[in-house]
Amino acid sequence: MDELSLIVSAQKGEKEAFQSLITFYYPYVSKFILKVCGDVTLSEDLTQDTFLKLVRGIEKFDVHGKASFSTWVITIAKNCYLDHLRRNKREVLSLEEQDVSSLFSVQDVVLDRLLTDEILKALESLPPEQAAAIRLKYLEQLTLQEIARRFSCEPKTVKSRIHNGMVRLRKMLRGDFYHG
Repeated sequence: MDELSLIVSAQKGEKEAFQSLITFYYPYVSKFILKVCGDVTLSEDLTQDTFLKLVRGIEKFDVHGKASFSTWVITIAKNCYLDHLRRNKREVLSLEEQDVSSLFSVQDVVLDRLLTDEILKALESLPPEQAAAIRLKYLEQLTLQEIARRFSCEPKTVKSRIHNGMVRLRKMLRGDFYHG
């Protein structure tokens, strides 16, 4: 059975069609969310949330519309991640610890840690879309196109989010890094 037939069957409530769609898209969604959030447990939870929303809302998917089913599924996954960011700002923005090279002095390590903490704290106050774009660009070092694919948007949108987020971060952090 082709994808369109599976979608139409799933929209009619056929469990086997749902199972086939979930089996096919599970690895795709799971990898997408893991790449975005960097946490295996969280990615499993958000992947399940994605498929729960897919099952509940599949009748809303327009089989004759412009968007492909895969784009629709990834949009659900992206929205699950963004919802999570909004609900758990503090958890998301604690981010991973930064590696400190043994080549730096203790003073450098302390200053780096303070700087990192200040940046991460400031990052918490950005809109989730800007914070996620900055995180993916600078912490995970993805290209604009890779980030755009994850969020199903244009690279110029990602560039704008990063630019606007960095402008806000600079304003928040200006003069606060080193107090003496």
